[in-house]
Amino acid sequence: MKKIMLIAFVCVLNLEVWAQTNFRTFGYAEALSVAKEENKKIFIDFYTDWCAPCKRMAKEVFPQEKVGDYLNALYVCLQLNAEREGKELARKFHIEAYPTFVVIDTLEQSVFRIVGAMDADRFIIEMEKNSNPEYSPTRVRKRYLGGERTPRLVEYYVSDLMRDGKYAEGAKTIEDYFASLSQEQRMLKENMFIYLRYTLDWSSPRAQFFLKHRKDFDSSLEDKMNRHIVFLYKNEGKRYSLGSLPENNVFDKKQYRQWKRYVVLLPEEEREAFEPVFRLIECRANGNLKKYIKVCVSEFDKLDSRNQAILTDHVDKLIEHENHVSLKRAAKYVRKHLNKLQQETAVFSAKFLEEVDRVLGEKK
Repeated sequence: MKKIMLIAFVCVLNLEVWAQTNFRTFGYAEALSVAKEENKKIFIDFYTDWCAPCKRMAKEVFPQEKVGDYLNALYVCLQLNAEREGKELARKFHIEAYPTFVVIDTLEQSVFRIVGAMDADRFIIEMEKNSNPEYSPTRVRKRYLGGERTPRLVEYYVSDLMRDGKYAEGAKTIEDYFASLSQEQRMLKENMFIYLRYTLDWSSPRAQFFLKHRKDFDSSLEDKMNRHIVFLYKNEGKRYSLGSLPENNVFDKKQYRQWKRYVVLLPEEEREAFEPVFRLIECRANGNLKKYIKVCVSEFDKLDSRNQAILTDHVDKLIEHENHVSLKRAAKYVRKHLNKLQQETAVFSAKFLEEVDRVLGEKK
């Protein structure tokens, strides 16, 4: 019985290891030998100790199961420090930026390379486009224009458009594809890229479908969906906070209340962080700049660092539609209280005053 339990335990450990990218612990020479035996190519991640994007790939991308499944099936994988044990190979393959991912064959010929950090989905797409002729940009475009609309092809086609700076065409392609799908198809796992990569606006029809049917998607997607809901919520909060959501200075109270109710979907600590944000937004909606800045000053220390940075970095947007008198009144209030403020609030206030002086100077 103990022997059976031990074997089961070892199997579990092996599953955990293989759920992520299997970077081999041996050197380059042995990797060549193993690649020949396993009929695979070699994937090398060239990194450095000081490279932040390299660390992000190592911590957030390579441990993901889907990345491990993809790489482990096709490659013998190595991670080499380009300034230490991989220095000679880095010179051989002309590595000049980090991270750089190089695929070579067993004859030590470079097949292709990818430079730079990216998320897991984009990484797999880039690997597939370089290794599979059917997913090369030229072939993908031909297949798409020929009428093929499989989820993977559409995802790759839009990725190519975005990479080439054709953002409007890419957005239109996503809209058309989403509109062509049935309700059931919109919730398929392979169509999640529509939401996770290309749905950024909380009020868009795609986002509203995503939110309304969040419990109807595959349960294995729950964590990813929850993270994206938090992202969408914060993104909308930023727009409200900066006063950029209302058009023609009209604040849609019904739309705001609907968005605010969804705060229950956020983790508890995120919900608490939004309490002072709600007070700022609702004060801003009343249109009194002096009162709004007064609340900014009094609530600033209660905001989390992200929302503090949003206000400080976008002061110009807070006052861009204000008149001469409102700006003077708000500036007078801030100057009166400047020496009593906490450091972070003082930084925001000083930047506010600087921007007000600039705007008033232009109006003279």
